Amino acid sequence: MNNVVKGLGVLLTLASMTANAVLINDNSFAQAGFKDTSTGLVWMDFGINNGQSYNHVSSQLGAGGDYSGWRLPSAEEVYMLWDHVANLDEVEADFESPDYYGAGQLYAWDYNSRVVGGDDSVWDNIFNIMGFNSASGTNYMERSSAIGFFMGHHGLASVKFHDAIDKVGFPAFTHKDEVALRDDGAYSDFFLGLAHENYSTMLVRTATVPEPGAFVAFATAIVALSWRRRQGRFGRKTRL
Repeated sequence: MNNVVKGLGVLLTLASMTANAVLINDNSFAQAGFKDTSTGLVWMDFGINNGQSYNHVSSQLGAGGDYSGWRLPSAEEVYMLWDHVANLDEVEADFESPDYYGAGQLYAWDYNSRVVGGDDSVWDNIFNIMGFNSASGTNYMERSSAIGFFMGHHGLASVKFHDAIDKVGFPAFTHKDEVALRDDGAYSDFFLGLAHENYSTMLVRTATVPEPGAFVAFATAIVALSWRRRQGRFGRKTRL
């Protein structure tokens, strides 16, 4: 156990010196994506393969397929990405639970300001980079959303986000943005064949030239996620 702790400490120290988890746009491939600069992985934008089932998208990854050059990610890669998206160690969201659905399965939300055009949660810069699957609205707000499927540790799993914009600044309503990762066996096999605009399939590829420190950061995240699952910790943080 001491060796594991020491090894984790060394990796964390190296990663903090050589890499930062930053998401940037990446248009170097046939389909648009966003790159996690700490791992060198490029993820397909939401809004590209939505409306197609997980089974169909999975069948289009080979040579000549619609998504040739992409692949399905591992569960660890998705956990790592969504940990970087939520960034709960650095931001101060109004509600944070890093293990809401189970170890490493986060859920968090943050309010936008009660002003016309209020769109200033702690994740808005990230949401603007990743695209979205669907948009809806009322007289009071607009919302863009995305749910992305991946094969998790307990069958089909998902990441999701909701990005709300206040249209009127009415004091009685406060609109919140949300991020979540769910890998607790909640999705039946029915969802493997479901084609709906709200749902997309997470696809990933390796950037041509990984950012410095990418491999150290990747190893660090894998060790950290394994450690979290072993500990099975549960925490909440609220801010008034």
